[in-house]
Amino acid sequence: MADTTNAFRVAAVQAAPVFMDLSATVQKTIDLIKSAADAGAELVAFPECWIPGYPFYIWLGAPAWWMKFVQRYHINAMEVDSAETDAVCAAARKNGIMVALGFTERSGGSLYISQLLIGADGKLVAQRRKLKPTHMERTVFGEGGGADLAVHDTPLGRIGMLNCWEHLQPLTRFALYSMSWAPR
Repeated sequence: MADTTNAFRVAAVQAAPVFMDLSATVQKTIDLIKSAADAGAELVAFPECWIPGYPFYIWLGAPAWWMKFVQRYHINAMEVDSAETDAVCAAARKNGIMVALGFTERSGGSLYISQLLIGADGKLVAQRRKLKPTHMERTVFGEGGGADLAVHDTPLGRIGMLNCWEHLQPLTRFALYSMSWAPR
C-alpha cells in the first residue's frame, strides 16, 4: 500500500484555455506545466475539456443555433496519438511533474470528454473517457465504455480520475474508492 504520510504539492489549474484553438491551448498547457513545476508542485491538474475548451455554447440556445460551432470544435479537439499529446508528455518529462489533463478527445469521428494521466517521466500512465456525458453534453460527446475506470500506482500514491458530474455519482466514486484500498 502507498505511504499516505508523505505530503506533496498539487497545482489545480484555474485559467481559461485559448478557446477552440488546439495549438495555442497546448502551448498554454505547456507553459502552465512549467509554472506549476517551478512553484514546487509534483502534480498539476487541468479541468474537464481544457483542450480546446468546454463547449459552453451548448447551454445557450437551441442546437440549430450552436451547430455553427461544431466543425471548428471538432477540428480543434485533440487525438491521443498526436503531436500535441507528445508535446504535453514532453513538457511533463522536461519539468519532472505528473499531469492530469482534461481534454476533448477526437476519435473515430466522435468526441469524448477524456483525461490523460502523464507521469513525471513523460510516459502515459492512463487514458479514460467520461462514462456518461451530463445533460446537454450528450449532444456533443459520446459515452465512455467504463473499462478505463481504474486507479493507478504512481510515485505519489494511487491515483484515479473522474470528470465533473462523475464526482456526484455514488457508485462511480465507490468503484474508485474500492480500487484505491484494494490490495495490489
